[in-house]
Amino acid sequence: MAHIVVIPPNKVDKQVFPLEEKYTTVGRTPANGIQISDGAASRKHLLIKNVRDSYTLVDLGSANGTVVNGARVKEWDLAEGDRIKIGKTVLVFKEN
Repeated sequence: MAHIVVIPPNKVDKQVFPLEEKYTTVGRTPANGIQISDGAASRKHLLIKNVRDSYTLVDLGSANGTVVNGARVKEWDLAEGDRIKIGKTVLVFKEN
């Protein structure tokens, strides 16, 4: 099962979140499936869609944007090892 590894700016308190739902939101508020405390994150920053074991990231109009592998994106088909950056927080997409 695919999952997201969240690496906060301190690089110590890593967390792993399985992508079990069809839709997983990422953002600053507790209402998200993956909550990050980075001040650069919007309340609902991005969405990860799971359609037939294919995962697509969609930026939800965040104020500071979403960067994948160094490029600012609005939508991105995720692949093993993709690095998603929100402010100083890094999320790594893992397929296994």
